[in-house]
Amino acid sequence: MTDPRPQPTKSEQPPSLPEDTPVTPLSGHSFSEVFEGLLKSPQSLIAAIAKNPSSSPFLGRLLVLALLGFLVFGITLGSFSYHEQLWAAPLKTLLGIAFSSVICLPSLYIFTALTGTSLSLKDLLQGMAGTLALIGALLLGFTPVLWVFSQSTNSEAFFGFLVLLVWIIALLFGTGFLSKMLVQTGSGDKSPLRIWIGIFLLVTLQMSTSLRPLIGRSDSLFTTEKRFFLEHWGQSFNSRSPQRIPIEDDAP
Repeated sequence: MTDPRPQPTKSEQPPSLPEDTPVTPLSGHSFSEVFEGLLKSPQSLIAAIAKNPSSSPFLGRLLVLALLGFLVFGITLGSFSYHEQLWAAPLKTLLGIAFSSVICLPSLYIFTALTGTSLSLKDLLQGMAGTLALIGALLLGFTPVLWVFSQSTNSEAFFGFLVLLVWIIALLFGTGFLSKMLVQTGSGDKSPLRIWIGIFLLVTLQMSTSLRPLIGRSDSLFTTEKRFFLEHWGQSFNSRSPQRIPIEDDAP
């Protein structure tokens, strides 16, 4: 027997795509509202940025949130060795992420243009600020865990691996802000953006090597030696040998 109940037509079906759902912009642009919107409802933050003809309030607050997150993250790295690293590690962290963002911005514009999006360079600047702010917020959430290990272990290799893992997780989730911006402009092709995310990740990893040491201490603040980050990691792991424990001479 057939079902006598009328079947809903295609026009009556509920929307299945997230972009079909209407997005309500944020009602305000205070620091707390921007921070909560960034974590809980990035689509509403993106809609508020697009609706506001002058997005400088959002841009400024996003950059401040990013600065705070990376600063605390850098201090946590410096707490592994203390001394000059308490100010050197945060400084290098801010320099590295700022330089990486600047040199990757042109390629971001090119790769997003390949998706057919209507985002302008100004929109991408705001999107980059939102991405950095989200990465900074995620790093801020991880800092208590990193701090515990920075105070409870002397292994630079293990702590460096933990920091690398946290950085990759934060970057992959943080760059999702740009992906949501593409979706809200009607662009469904994310392949070029995924390629750019890989490029941005490689650049940040290389910057961490060029600005070494971020973990541990060194005789010089910056190094002039050129080295690929995989080569640096390999040499760092190979150079870690067990410390020789001195044996006291029992002879009188």
